[in-house]
Amino acid sequence: GVDIILNTGNSLGGVAAPAAGAAPAPGGAALGFDGAAAGPPAGGGGFGGGVDQTPITLQLSNVPLVEALRYTLALANLKYKVEPNAVVVLPLSTPDQELYTNVYVVPPNFFVCDGGCGVDGAAAGPVDPFAAPGNAGPATPQVRKTARDVLESYGIVFGQGASATFNPQTSQLIVRQTQDQMELVEAVIESIRGGGQKQIFITSKFIEIGEEVGKELGFDWLLGPFNIGSAPKIFGGGGTTGNTGAIDNSNFSFVQPGVAAPVGTNPLTAGLRSGFNAIDGNSIDSLISEAAGNVQGGNAVAPAIFGIAGVFTDPQFQVMIRALNQHKGVDLMSAPSVLARSGQRAKIEVIREFIYPTEYDPPEIPNQIGGGISVGGGAGGGATSGFPVTPATPAAFETRNTGITLEVDPVIGGDNFTIDLNLAPEVVEFEGFINYGSPINSVGIDPVTGGSSTVQLTENRIEMPIFSTRKVTTQVTIWDGQTVALGGLIREDVQDVQDKVPLLGDMPVVGRLFRNDVELHLKKNLTIFVSAKLVDPAGMPFKSATGTSV
Repeated sequence: GVDIILNTGNSLGGVAAPAAGAAPAPGGAALGFDGAAAGPPAGGGGFGGGVDQTPITLQLSNVPLVEALRYTLALANLKYKVEPNAVVVLPLSTPDQELYTNVYVVPPNFFVCDGGCGVDGAAAGPVDPFAAPGNAGPATPQVRKTARDVLESYGIVFGQGASATFNPQTSQLIVRQTQDQMELVEAVIESIRGGGQKQIFITSKFIEIGEEVGKELGFDWLLGPFNIGSAPKIFGGGGTTGNTGAIDNSNFSFVQPGVAAPVGTNPLTAGLRSGFNAIDGNSIDSLISEAAGNVQGGNAVAPAIFGIAGVFTDPQFQVMIRALNQHKGVDLMSAPSVLARSGQRAKIEVIREFIYPTEYDPPEIPNQIGGGISVGGGAGGGATSGFPVTPATPAAFETRNTGITLEVDPVIGGDNFTIDLNLAPEVVEFEGFINYGSPINSVGIDPVTGGSSTVQLTENRIEMPIFSTRKVTTQVTIWDGQTVALGGLIREDVQDVQDKVPLLGDMPVVGRLFRNDVELHLKKNLTIFVSAKLVDPAGMPFKSATGTSV
């Protein structure tokens, strides 16, 4: 055994001698106690010098020194503190001198005491700066105390080095205290702040990312007639355009002077699709483009970046290199926010009102009485009518909100820390108009030739709008101050076109000159983030800032 003599007298703060017996050691280590002596030894000794001393005998085996010290001090009702160069033994009543610094956000009127604050129950909570003055009795003057005075009135003890400072500009309370007193400070702040009506501050972020990537590389060949063999009896040449339409001279760099045809004349790769001929647009988008007058198709090929022609060769030829690399990105973000009470629905709208016709009156075409329609007339020609024609006109209108709408029903959980959210975000966009009308035509007579032809009296456009809607309805539970992502509404369209001339396009290396490759990638991603935090009527968050040890 090892005899450890501790001075438990006045030199260590007057700590009483421990009672006989001790708790067993934890498993894995053999630790035995012989108990404490029945009385103090005669005479002086140890390090007390005549003061009462209590010997403690322990039997130790495979026990770390720190464990031996801990059990020894526990029997003597002492504690220890580790310093850089020593281990200091202290009485249990000695306060912990390690200080921590915490920052709290409190209401601006936190340190205004109406009638005084005290530990005996006279402490008043935070005063509502917007409350109406009472009618009973004269008003009690409000006294603004220091942060330390208010905390001391709630029983907080400020030892050596402890402090409390309040910054009214930021409503921050900076407290430097020991750990046990810091816990009391937090309890006081939470109790005072918790007395007010809790509200939920909701912030939503709508982030939409759009990307459009288009790539094309192809070759357009024209090949004139030529002799096959030495005898001028068999000839060869390029092909025809088929149903792709006539050749547009503006798509080629070399055009024969005096002849309305490009060098080479006959197409060899007319069947290879390019530009809008290769990409199929969305059916609704096509109708919208048509209503807007943007008709795609025909000879809408990709632009050429380089051309080579053999003008004086036999045969004549021409090749155009059509290359395209386009990239378009669109990033949109909207961040509306709203303050709501628990259990009451709130609605956020970032919209534009769009008024559009829903009903049309039919066109008015009166019966012809005299006059008529003539084609030509004058040097400029044209069509003239002897009677007016009124197209379909709007008769009724409706209003549609376009933009972002968020409906939320927040409920504070029973633990005052979780928030239940019933969310219904919606994004509405106006895409364009579709024309449901048809032109009104009549037969006109050319006064010069006496022939008849069809004349358009009016376009008679009946346009109705098209809207795109993206909506999510969900219920989530989040913690105070946290953010939840409601997922992404993703749309992706991919088109890949690979055209080639048979046989010629299959040849190694050279075959690439007889192929057209077109790629189009359309991506649109909408992500919705929702944050919620509990605040008091002054707008201050209930969640305190975390402290740091210094």
